[in-house]
Amino acid sequence: MGSYYLYSDLYRGIYRRYKNYWLELTKQNPQEIFTKPILHWWSEHGRKDLPWQKNKTPYRTWVSEIMLQQTQVKTVIPYFTKFISKFPKINDLANSEQSEVMSHWSGLGYYSRARNLHKAALIIKKDYGGIFPNKFDEILSLPGIGPSTAGAILSLNNIEPRAIMDGNVKRVLSRHFFIEGDLTKAGMLKKIWKLSERCTPETDFDIYTQAIMDLGATVCLPKKYKCDQCPVVKSCIAKKKNKIELIPQKKAKKQKRKIEYNFLVIRSEDSFLLEQRDANGIWPGLWSFPTLETDEKVESWIESNTGISKINYQNNIDSFTHSLSHIDIQINPVIIDISDSKVERLKKNMTFIKAQKINSIATSKAVKKIIDRL
Repeated sequence: MGSYYLYSDLYRGIYRRYKNYWLELTKQNPQEIFTKPILHWWSEHGRKDLPWQKNKTPYRTWVSEIMLQQTQVKTVIPYFTKFISKFPKINDLANSEQSEVMSHWSGLGYYSRARNLHKAALIIKKDYGGIFPNKFDEILSLPGIGPSTAGAILSLNNIEPRAIMDGNVKRVLSRHFFIEGDLTKAGMLKKIWKLSERCTPETDFDIYTQAIMDLGATVCLPKKYKCDQCPVVKSCIAKKKNKIELIPQKKAKKQKRKIEYNFLVIRSEDSFLLEQRDANGIWPGLWSFPTLETDEKVESWIESNTGISKINYQNNIDSFTHSLSHIDIQINPVIIDISDSKVERLKKNMTFIKAQKINSIATSKAVKKIIDRL
């Protein structure tokens, strides 16, 4: 990094298309026209009171960066606060059961993130004595950590200047320097990574890293962008060409798969029957109401799994759609009361849990939604 310039060989396509403007723009160090204005903007307008910015450590940054993947800041804040309160140190996380970690992630979604956090904490405890590693390759080798997360941990904690590439940064860079094309393709991704590296300063890199993320999160928004508040609007090519909404290039959305399940909401007085799901598939490892295909016989399932032959159906809750990143699930809650019957058997992965305790275990939002409706 250091003092470097934008080279035309990196942006041939852009250079050919907008030659005159690029000749003017690339005469200057990108840190002069881009980095410095963003640093100055952050000192007045940047976010400085987020919970992971207080008492900053690599561990706290790591947890926040993982939670913020695919999840908005306002959603993450209460989860981060609760998680760090329960697991204030890496060894606290490593010494906990995975089920306990999952319970503090319940409702945040993308549960592989929580499992990887726990796996990585165990590795850090074993291989690094419970101290978060401070070398890029060591951090990158941990489960669930990619180059951008590793870079953010090092940069935000003022350890080493490293480029990052989250969605906000990708949007700011691609708009300002007008990077066209599919940024998920290896060649384009390599180009924008090089650009990110060239814009990262050798000093104040911790501030710059936070600043460019904040700019993307609060000003250079996907749709309701606020160009009048942007510190680099004068040199932004997408703005100059009136093509902000076209950059970065949007991927064609894949049509979600749709499935339908019956949720057996089996009630015994003030408790509900839940089963822990397999480690694979939807909601892996979480507690859920027994889930049946729509053509499965409810009575047969209950008799086979509980030994109860006579059941009391109650008024069902309206069906609803629960959306995941890749699938839409139509859930049909089937309410059954077995309070007057004796349960003769249950599988090891099943148990009755009191309604008021369900929020304290690792369940999906769909389960909590049904409980709230009852």
